[in-house]
Amino acid sequence: MAKLKRERSRETNIPSGSMSDIAFLLLLFFMVSTVFVQEKQFWVERDRWPIAESIERIPRNHTTTIYVMRDETILIDDVPTRIDSAEDTFVFSTLVRKREDDPEIVVCFRTDRDTMYGVMSDVMRQLQDANTLVVAFETQQRRD
Repeated sequence: MAKLKRERSRETNIPSGSMSDIAFLLLLFFMVSTVFVQEKQFWVERDRWPIAESIERIPRNHTTTIYVMRDETILIDDVPTRIDSAEDTFVFSTLVRKREDDPEIVVCFRTDRDTMYGVMSDVMRQLQDANTLVVAFETQQRRD
């Protein structure tokens, strides 16, 4: 009987000559097929702020003024305070007391041009909680 020689298994080599070409083509494919999302703009440009259609004079006998300064100091009828945390209710308690004294109270809300919106939002939320819903947003008249 004839003996058959068994062949040894051959070593397999992966050709790496075109590996850089494949990597470049994959990179190019993902660059072309990727969609870039533009950032949303969450602020209003100062050139596009709304302009008041009419100017009304508010009688000052039933008003209280809240002025939010740019350093986040809040003045309620010229008494300074700050909102340091979400649990701070000084504005709320002051407005509840003023509303009990005068149920027809109108809150005049003034801010500096460079005031951060978060502080104004906190004050407006406390206005809602105090049920002082008649609010006038005051501004200076534009001088052209």
